[in-house]
Amino acid sequence: MKKTPFAALGLSLLSLWACTSPPQGIQGNVFTSPAAGGQPVHGAKVIAQVGTQRVETTTNLNGGFSLQIPGSAQTFSLTVIPPKGQGMAALTFEEVPLSAYRSPYGAASEMNIYLPAPPSRTLPGYPSRTGYLVGTVSLGGQPVASSTPRDLSRLFDPPAPCEDGLVVFGGSRTVTTNAIGQYQIPIASTNNLYAVSGSLWAGNYTGTDTGNCNTATEYYWSTFQYVPEIRVYLNGGTTPQNVSLEPFDPGANPRVTTLQVAHDYSGLTGFTFDPANPVWNAFALTVPSFAHAISSGEVELGQYYFFGTMSKTLRVYAIPSGASSQQIALAHLALRFDPQTLAIKEFSRVYQWRDGTNLTQGLTASFLDTPKLQVAEGANLGPNPTLSWSAVSGAKVYVVSVYDAQGALVWAGFTPTTSMAVPIPLQSGAAYSWDVYTDDQTEILDYIGMDPAALQARLYLDLDRYPRLQGLKTLPIHRYRGELAQAFRESLGLVPGPQAAYQNLLQKGYRESVSETRSFTVQ
Repeated sequence: MKKTPFAALGLSLLSLWACTSPPQGIQGNVFTSPAAGGQPVHGAKVIAQVGTQRVETTTNLNGGFSLQIPGSAQTFSLTVIPPKGQGMAALTFEEVPLSAYRSPYGAASEMNIYLPAPPSRTLPGYPSRTGYLVGTVSLGGQPVASSTPRDLSRLFDPPAPCEDGLVVFGGSRTVTTNAIGQYQIPIASTNNLYAVSGSLWAGNYTGTDTGNCNTATEYYWSTFQYVPEIRVYLNGGTTPQNVSLEPFDPGANPRVTTLQVAHDYSGLTGFTFDPANPVWNAFALTVPSFAHAISSGEVELGQYYFFGTMSKTLRVYAIPSGASSQQIALAHLALRFDPQTLAIKEFSRVYQWRDGTNLTQGLTASFLDTPKLQVAEGANLGPNPTLSWSAVSGAKVYVVSVYDAQGALVWAGFTPTTSMAVPIPLQSGAAYSWDVYTDDQTEILDYIGMDPAALQARLYLDLDRYPRLQGLKTLPIHRYRGELAQAFRESLGLVPGPQAAYQNLLQKGYRESVSETRSFTVQ
């Protein structure tokens, strides 16, 4: 029988429908960063793009959103733009694999996205309860009086080289002793707790290789004491704990040992570490810390500067053989500066760990190169500029960030490629700056659900804590990152480290780097 044109058309449409994948739903929630309270963001614009196809929606009162994109897509891009005037930054994620959000049961997996926002230091909770840890610090039966006294405005500042009479509770609260060797640490909580547990570390951070804090290349504790756990009751009263110091010397104390560390700079370009070289422009150092308890932050054990040398012998706490619940955490830093202005340009970091199973094994830090920006300093660009940079061998995903003239984050993009267009129109005539971060392990899916503010806080370098770096100069983004880092220390007791659950992190370590910061003006 002869088919009618309408019947043929119907069969063609049916065949086309059978060959077309049904739309795929993606859904999720938008919040402010945890450092800003983690509140739902209502009215944020969410844009998904597959090729040239683009769909968008806005978040509801609970911060939720839902979109439909072509089911045949392999990847998509997602941009979240916050409501204006609230100080939040926009985010873009490129080449997100759709398979991660496709379910065989028809329901899409949710994604949680956190927009960087001004930090909040007053978090909701129960009325504050306070207690005090008090005691006397002694050495050889004599009280230890600090010659570098602190006030409570520096309670959350970590110990720094050449300070003495230090007492640290929980790895986060640091005070100094008074003229008769006594200390008092205030401890407050809004979590409806009646007691808080934490470790205690005390001592003199005054050991050096030269006997002079201004010329030393190695800084370490000369004396110390470590108490694994103290319970402080938050009833307005005091909990006593006297401390007797011991030498932090592997030759005199079996509680202290050594760890051999070497640096490998072969992956870096543009860094010259030897001060004797006429084009010297870089510092390298290693900072070991004692990560001793899940209820406490790390305690810095020293700073070791590599002035033209390739290896150092570090003093570290002797974790018992075979113990894996405590670690010696090592942060290795390679930092390039401008020899003319002394401004910090770019840096690369390596994180490594040792525990009681491998503390006797030395290690080598192999640095990841920094992204090299391909837009000239001071360029005059359009309102939606495309920013580009060089590829870094071993890098996974690049995070390109744009900041306003005050250094606050305006937009951050996450991409496995080496260029990205800013999706939000920037203000005409305004000045901005930008940089690019990368690491060797974090995938694009890991970044979705992370707090971008935690990354900015981790990039903060507190130069006051590094005696040999104090002459260097910083940019406005340094202040922004410092405010975030301080907010994290006050709310969590520490600045978050790498956030993804990477495999073999203790065995392989973790490498990251950030480019120099360049400025541009919008036409």
